[in-house]
Amino acid sequence: MEKNFAKIKNILDKTGCHCIVQQTRKTEFDTMEEKTFSVLLPAPAGLRENGEIFPLKKLTSFSVTETFSAAVPELKRVFAVLALNVEECSGNASLTVSEAALAPETWEMTIDANGIAVSAGDLNGAIYALTALGQMLFAATITGDPAAVLHGVTLHDEPRFARRGFLLDSARHFQSKQEIKKLLRVLALFRINSFHWHLVDGPGWRYSSGTAPLLDGRGTMSDGQYSREDIQEISAFAKTLGISIVPEVDVPGHSDFLLKHYPQFACDPQNPGSELCIGNPETMNFLKSMFTELMELFPDSPVIHLGGDEAAVEHWENCPECRAALQKKGLSDMRELENDFMVELSRFIVKSGRTPMVWGTCSGQLYPPDTMIQAWLDIREPLKIAPSGNKVIYSVCNSLYFDYPANLCEPWQSWMFSLDEKGVYMTDPHVIWADQVKDCIAGIEACLWTEMLPQHRIFAKLFPRIAAYCECAWSKPEKKQWASYFHRRELLEAAGYFDYVKGV
Repeated sequence: MEKNFAKIKNILDKTGCHCIVQQTRKTEFDTMEEKTFSVLLPAPAGLRENGEIFPLKKLTSFSVTETFSAAVPELKRVFAVLALNVEECSGNASLTVSEAALAPETWEMTIDANGIAVSAGDLNGAIYALTALGQMLFAATITGDPAAVLHGVTLHDEPRFARRGFLLDSARHFQSKQEIKKLLRVLALFRINSFHWHLVDGPGWRYSSGTAPLLDGRGTMSDGQYSREDIQEISAFAKTLGISIVPEVDVPGHSDFLLKHYPQFACDPQNPGSELCIGNPETMNFLKSMFTELMELFPDSPVIHLGGDEAAVEHWENCPECRAALQKKGLSDMRELENDFMVELSRFIVKSGRTPMVWGTCSGQLYPPDTMIQAWLDIREPLKIAPSGNKVIYSVCNSLYFDYPANLCEPWQSWMFSLDEKGVYMTDPHVIWADQVKDCIAGIEACLWTEMLPQHRIFAKLFPRIAAYCECAWSKPEKKQWASYFHRRELLEAAGYFDYVKGV
């Protein structure tokens, strides 16, 4: 073959033509100038090649410390999908997973001729380490070669942001319990450790409430409601994945569904609208009972989201009770009264032993420093919030709203930008005013609102953008490079890893 190429090239050279010759190469992964650790997504903090190889035929057993037992089912699933006959054992094993004195979510791994040794600081670290191993196993078995190997490497990895969140809006279009659990598994595989569950909004109320039993599962866009047992099952499943749930009841705006059934908490019961009456003391009493119930439903959730966004002031300005409250408190306008109302509710959450979280309003109103602010509308929000000492979750819409169309063949609404995979990847809360905001950014969160998104399209909106988001939330900025990311993502797709993640 090489002689034939040489003859053709010689003939063309004599005629003055130029020839670019590309020879066909073998398809085994290690002859593609790639190593099995070359696929890792997100990019690890530290990587050192050692030149050794570990044949997969020697991967016959694994041992996981009991503390990390929740990570075992996903590991077994990888082995089953790749047809690797690997047994769990309690003695010497070719794969060992153990505890180490490492920071939370941090992990290390060494692959050499003797086997695979994983150590982690906690369950999350173990889950993420084994997820990385799973990616390498998919890369190694891309051709089904029985002589497949893992390339020797020592890895160290740790997160850039401690909070890496994902919001799902279940209030508009409802998702089944099974779909929520499927989503949680995907989030864990992409190292997302916070599930922000938007349970209540104008079009629907999605959990069964003893405080307000009239709030059923009928919604404007779709029907459905989670029982107490559903929430307990979903919460327990999230815990095994190292994911904390942040439940949200959005007040005082976005309350159409609530006021439809309980109009006594509106400024005008004959025309309830979307805003709770913030001048009526009974409104606060009702909400405190409601949030007490919510915290009982989510006993393991350290953060409770109160909403606090997009409330109109017209009902309040025309309401005698709101005007009287404004005068009594000596405040100047209804935005100040709204802030006073929300601060009181946030103090109730703090006294209950939880951390309150609200949406940023861009209206200049401040909260006590122990209230987390979710910046969503404007990249300048963290800059405005930083001097007050609040921690910020960065969710600015033009970079992190996954309901925005990845391509313009999707349904979209007038306020939406086009947001493709690269647009997500370029997200960085520190890219502007880094020195001013570095101490206030607590994390990053992507959001999936469902005004135009029925359940069957959820995963179409996630992929491939969730992979880009994963690297933004986890990897150090110096490790991020678009061409490298895109290449690794394509390698994993070619190896079938994304089909595995989606459960295909």
